[in-house]
Amino acid sequence: MKTTTREARQNIRQYILDHFDPCGYDFTGPCSFPNVARFILAVHAGEKAYSPEYQSRKGYTNEQVFIDWAQGLPSVLDTCYFYNRSAVDDLGEILEQSEREKAKYTEQEAEQLLTHLIYRELKRGAAEK
Repeated sequence: MKTTTREARQNIRQYILDHFDPCGYDFTGPCSFPNVARFILAVHAGEKAYSPEYQSRKGYTNEQVFIDWAQGLPSVLDTCYFYNRSAVDDLGEILEQSEREKAKYTEQEAEQLLTHLIYRELKRGAAEK
């Protein structure tokens, strides 16, 4: 399935909710996707506080800073697919891919795409009311 389909986006949202762990953080409120998305992005901003000047000097986008943060194994969001879980398998499950379709990705390509999809849905979710 394409990454932009409603079903794929819903699967990504469920993946985020399944891998969200607010233990050790001051998370209050309902566990709705918009609340979780805003919280994860706020934690990311606090833990990876690159100033806009630093980002522009280095040529970083907000998404690249998010990817860098995700590679550091944040505790609020399980991103172990960078280290000890297969990103190809996680992505394949989200996109409901066959083994043949999954074989088109290297682990690094799957890590990058999966993190991009997570970031995209967090941004969309955070913008919802």
